[in-house]
Amino acid sequence: MKHLKKSYVQEGINLYLVRFILSFFKNRFKPQGKVLIKTCDGIGDILVRTKLIKMIEDKYGKENIYFLMQKGYTGLGEILGYKAIGYSREDRKNFIPRLKKMYELNSMGFSTYINVEFTNDITTGNLFIPERIGREDLNWQVSRNNKYYTKSYRLKDDYVMNQVAEMSKEILGKSFESTDLIPDLRELFEIKEENIVVAVGSTDRTRVCSPIIMANYLKEVKNRYPDKIIQLVGNGDRQERYAKKLIELLGEDKIENLVNKTSLKDVFERVAKSCLFIGFESGLYNFCFALRKKGIILFKAKEGAFIHRVPWLTILSPEIDRKDIIDQEYPGLKINSIEVKAFKRALEEMENEKSSY
Repeated sequence: MKHLKKSYVQEGINLYLVRFILSFFKNRFKPQGKVLIKTCDGIGDILVRTKLIKMIEDKYGKENIYFLMQKGYTGLGEILGYKAIGYSREDRKNFIPRLKKMYELNSMGFSTYINVEFTNDITTGNLFIPERIGREDLNWQVSRNNKYYTKSYRLKDDYVMNQVAEMSKEILGKSFESTDLIPDLRELFEIKEENIVVAVGSTDRTRVCSPIIMANYLKEVKNRYPDKIIQLVGNGDRQERYAKKLIELLGEDKIENLVNKTSLKDVFERVAKSCLFIGFESGLYNFCFALRKKGIILFKAKEGAFIHRVPWLTILSPEIDRKDIIDQEYPGLKINSIEVKAFKRALEEMENEKSSY
């Protein structure tokens, strides 16, 4: 029955029909030594692989490398110094846009295609690039695409930097420790120790504590850093309501609401100039990790693929789960169970640690 699922059938029709049509143009697709790297997943996924990307650039020459990215993330590519090619949902899902995009990519002179995503590649079957490298995806909806790689490999579910190390070994042919692949983006930004940045959201609402709880944490921040401005960052209506609730609970003194008022580049620059970052599991948290800035990060669980145990980050997770829901919009019992005293202790310990990383 799985093969009768509408999306699966439609994707298969697009895949094989586009491949059939492009096969008549193969003589026009001339390899010229260029490299196409596909990285269309989330901000955090892209950021944790930046050290790997640097190694690939060293191997193939940065001038030869282009990046296939979600259209909404090409700005991130520019921030990182990538030559980004936009790739929309229509380019992936709809027949005519897909045919045009695949013809464009095949005509650009790529000799090597490297998919550095952790899962899901529905692109490789429509590429006639001679060398095609990527992780096998065992999800039945996309597993048929694995056969189009000239070299494929499998990764086990693990801490994300262990996965990046395994990926690096397969792509570059050298063994690395996960610590060798920890990103360091400090050279791209002006680093200072000014204000405190609080990211008020995440892609998953269950990762975010109630603003009532966050207000209690920020009272401790204001007590410890009375002269620092707390900058609230994020985007979307839900996060704007969150920020307004915080200001309602804490007042406007030394709090700046920047939700929906900044670009991604501006937020990155503010984190780079911060003395402390506070947030949840999100792209900005992974940016804090990659920038090696001090941060306190709130997690609803003690274990997870993206929990970075590094000296500049303090990961807080609940010791005992709440029994009562205090906020219907943010009802998660686990994420709302991190006690204020644990947060206060994290602030004190971070204040006493020296920055030597």
